[in-house]
Amino acid sequence: MLNHLSLRKKNVVGGMTGGRRLMSDEQGVVALEMSLIALPLIALLLASVIMSIVYFTQNVLDAVSDSLSRQILTGQAPPSGSAAQFKATACSLLPSYMSCSNLLVNVQSVSSYSDVSTAVPTVTTDASGNVSATTSYDPGTSGSVVVLQLLYSLPVPRSIGGFTAASLENGSRLIISTSVIKVEPSS
Repeated sequence: MLNHLSLRKKNVVGGMTGGRRLMSDEQGVVALEMSLIALPLIALLLASVIMSIVYFTQNVLDAVSDSLSRQILTGQAPPSGSAAQFKATACSLLPSYMSCSNLLVNVQSVSSYSDVSTAVPTVTTDASGNVSATTSYDPGTSGSVVVLQLLYSLPVPRSIGGFTAASLENGSRLIISTSVIKVEPSS
């Protein structure tokens, strides 16, 4: 009987047996919980930053579109056949983080608002990842309705924890700004 009591006392430390003591030990719980939520939290933060950049770029592209549409509206835009000159004007309005090589400009003139098509031109990606589309440049004449589309290929990370902001094959997101205006009569 004495041996049985001495063995029992060896297994009991602080009034608990070894298994109970292990279950009640809370050291490292915070570190364990943080390790479980760290990856989803970081992925969520990165996705938020990426989408903030996308929305900021959309806002910038809309501002550039407004400025260019004002030139078309007042008849100050370069004439038909001067697409490179008009794109250069657009590129001069882009902020430094946006590349002119990722910008596509599509300007179409139609006779009335019922003829307006705001469909996005078919965008293709070559083997090098360069984006191209069949675009035109026709700023119209006095009284004509003009559709101005700016298409920008914004490079974004391909995937973060299952979230992807890319909409093109090359891993970029296509951002589009469209303005429909009627050219003022010239005096």
